[in-house]
Amino acid sequence: MTLSEQIGEITERIQRNGIGLRDALAVLDMAMEDQVTRHELSSIFHAFENLHRLINVTVHGATIERFKPDKRGRRFHTLEIRSGEDEILGYLNMMYLKRVLPCYYLVYVEVSPSFRRLGLGRRILQTFADFLNEKKAVGVLDNIVPPDEPVYGIYTKLGWHSVEEVMDGDRVEGCENYMVFIPPSLVPDLVKNSLPRLLLTLRKKRPAIDMHDNEDMVRRTIGEFRSLYGALSELFREDLSSDPSNPLMRFMFTRLTTKLIGFRRRIASLIGYTGGESLEQLDFSEAVKGLEVQPYSPWSSGQTSIQIEGDSHLLQQLPDPLKEEPTSFIEKLPFYRRPYLKEWVERQEGDVHSPLKIADLLDLGFDPTRLREFRHEERDYIFERVSSHFLLSLHRRKLLLDIMSHTSGLRLEGVFVQVNPILLVFKDRGNVYTLRRKVDGIHSEEALDQLKTSSSLKEMNRSLEIDRMILRTLKRTREWLMKEFDGKRHPESEDLAYFVSWDIPKNIPRVQVDGSSISLVSLWIA
Repeated sequence: MTLSEQIGEITERIQRNGIGLRDALAVLDMAMEDQVTRHELSSIFHAFENLHRLINVTVHGATIERFKPDKRGRRFHTLEIRSGEDEILGYLNMMYLKRVLPCYYLVYVEVSPSFRRLGLGRRILQTFADFLNEKKAVGVLDNIVPPDEPVYGIYTKLGWHSVEEVMDGDRVEGCENYMVFIPPSLVPDLVKNSLPRLLLTLRKKRPAIDMHDNEDMVRRTIGEFRSLYGALSELFREDLSSDPSNPLMRFMFTRLTTKLIGFRRRIASLIGYTGGESLEQLDFSEAVKGLEVQPYSPWSSGQTSIQIEGDSHLLQQLPDPLKEEPTSFIEKLPFYRRPYLKEWVERQEGDVHSPLKIADLLDLGFDPTRLREFRHEERDYIFERVSSHFLLSLHRRKLLLDIMSHTSGLRLEGVFVQVNPILLVFKDRGNVYTLRRKVDGIHSEEALDQLKTSSSLKEMNRSLEIDRMILRTLKRTREWLMKEFDGKRHPESEDLAYFVSWDIPKNIPRVQVDGSSISLVSLWIA
């Protein structure tokens, strides 16, 4: 089936099962997020011809309600945008502060992706401004949006000013991004004189506020995952019992699973998050866990031309099946045997069975199908499947790595620094793959995790402090990159990945000892 036919099937199921608009849009967004061409998007919206009308009606009928903190765990004053069907389309969290003068700090504002750029963000910010006027309280927000961005103009048009403006050019240390809203009922000079103390109080409270914000975000996101899982279970209820091989169903549940485990990894590093809202609350049924994974877009190539960019000389040498059917060829290659995967295989007391199940992804905590090993003409390569959302960033990173290629051979902190550029980019059926040389190393984050969690490495790390040495090396390398390639001119340098020398079969770091110092053998920038 083509993409438009598959999307047509999804929309028919949505309408037949009476799925709410918010969940319906979330399902469609998840299904088509890798389809990036205008032609593909137009065919999708044609399949759901009432989509724009439904969105407009929903936005027009949306109301904004206010909720106070309560004993059930709501720690913020909250404004919620609710549809006529009582679906939450967006929200604004604020924290009340009363130390110097009445003040509400705008913690976070969010509008669901499908309802952005339709005026709801402005409406909820206007409601917040009206609320501040009613309460005769100052509003404060930490705005990281650059002044030249359209969103910044929304704040200024509603009466928000930078701290520097309010202070007549005076700066408040550490508060350069803050903006202030002063209701007409308050005396500007009073606010100006009190603002430094107010911001100092706010800065002291920020760690606690950010912790509660993280908890609230996790709680809401779990709710969204639960709702989306429920919608998919309803859409494919019959198939789960009668046709578990349905590729569309397997693709949708696989995508939901990879998003869930990705979110689980991200929240582990959140400030102050203790796991109070556990992802274990979202329990997949045995039927879903037993589905074979379908991690790449299953659409036929009838409407999508294959695009391959990069090293033309290397491309000519590649086998024809790879160039003619990239997705089919790449997805049949063996998994990249990284330490995470090796540990899991050993726990299974056997080799990786193929294909993997949804239950395997949940157990692994990552998607091993994203990385595939490829050996060609006595050289080893790695294919990585990436989201099309990152295409622009990917191209910028490729250009930067190409510029940096002459730096290979540099030594920093005694480490041999090399560049591992993107050789080729394949686009096929909504799937995007990059091709790189395989290096004798692993990602720095995985290396640091192995040093902390692997029983065979913990003692070595305690005695040699290899993790600290890796962190010092990464810090030194990033500082050198920012200076050498101007981080402001190349913001994509923030997205670069670092691989450290590692003996993968033995799962130990490759290091060199020089007198009393220890260092990595190599570091690759990718």
